[in-house]
Parts: sequence; structure tokens; C-alpha cells
Amino acid sequence: MYKIYIIEDDANISRLITEQLTKYQFQCYTVQQFHHIVEEFQTIQPHLVVMDINLPTYDGYFWSRKIRQLSTCPIIIVSARINDIDQVYGIENGADDFMTKPFSLDVFMAKVNGLIRRTYGEYASSDSSIITIANTTLNTDTVRLQTAKQESLLTLKEMQLCKLLFDSYPNVVTRQELLSAIWDDETFVEENTLSVNIGRLRKKFEVIQSLLEIKTIRGLGYQLVEVEE
Repeated sequence: MYKIYIIEDDANISRLITEQLTKYQFQCYTVQQFHHIVEEFQTIQPHLVVMDINLPTYDGYFWSRKIRQLSTCPIIIVSARINDIDQVYGIENGADDFMTKPFSLDVFMAKVNGLIRRTYGEYASSDSSIITIANTTLNTDTVRLQTAKQESLLTLKEMQLCKLLFDSYPNVVTRQELLSAIWDDETFVEENTLSVNIGRLRKKFEVIQSLLEIKTIRGLGYQLVEVEE
């Protein structure tokens, strides 16, 4: 289930957005403390953020920049500001889209679903060097697995295994698929070699406090799953 973090100080608008998203099976979290938005973001690790501009303490532009230092998750700004400059400033400060209030909830849902599909779903590029699922990012350029708090350097084999699991999420990857894709001639690979590499990769997920784990599907292969906090 995709998680949406709603940062909106108008209780009525926040409630309407939450009800609409919940109806379509999104898991919603509304801001609790406006001066601790970064801490709440790190705890929730949302797949998408809905951000107002006029907020207590600091504005939505400030918090969008802060979130961009931690994550590439999509941000939609919802605001009563209608000037072009506000929309340009919102995008330049890290937002992916901008909606002016009042807005159609149907259009809002179309934008949410579009961003989710492009970032995590069928439109997400499998060739991307940076893939994020839940609170965890795989960067194949730097060969690192990371969360907002910690990171771990991977070996080449670990990175290749991890890439296949991320690309296939949430589906199962068979042992044969992993062996064939990673080793040129699997006949020279000992039976235990894949298990050993998966075991090392599991420990690295634990070290960085990832919400993902590699689940063994007996007689078939492995599956990347998101665990409850």
C-alpha cells in the first residue's frame, strides 16, 4: 500500500484529501507537528507528499527543499496562490506538480496516480540508476544501498542481485533467473553461492535499517517485501 504524507494546515482540506486517498486504498498520514516535518517524513517514509505553501513556522517551499535533501519521492503542492511565479517557485524548490485551490478531487487523484505510476509503477524506467522503494534507495552508479539515516556499499554481485529484486518488486524472482542474469555460466556456480550472497545482502538491509527485507519463497526464489515498522 502506498503511503501519502499530507502537510496541510486547513483541517477541512486535509480531511477531504485523506478521505479521497483512503477510498482508493492509499495509506494517509497527516502532519502532527509543523516544526517537526522532516522528522515525521523520516519516520513515515512516504511514497508521495501533498504539501501546502502557507504553513506555520516555515512555508511549503522551505519544507520541499528539506525533503529533497533526503528523498526523490514525488511532491504535489496544493495552494490558494494562483500566480505563475508561485508555481514556478514551487517546482524550482523540488515539487513535481502544483495545484491551485479549489481543485477537483478527480483531477487531484489523476495526478497522484500518474506520479505513483511514473515513480514506482509500470512507467518507471527500469534503466534508472536510482530506484527507491519504501525508505530504501538503490543507487547503481555509486553502488550503494541507502536510507535517510545510513548507507551500505555493495559488492558488484550484491548490487546486481539487488537491482533485479528492486526491478521486479513486488514479484518473486526465481533462483534460476538470478543465477542466469548474474553469472554468465551458472553451471560453474556452486549451489550455495546464491544463498550466501543473498544472506550478505540481507544483513546490509538490516544495517541501514531498511523497511525492506528479502523473503525466501520455498522452492521458487526470492521476493522483496516491505515490513511493518
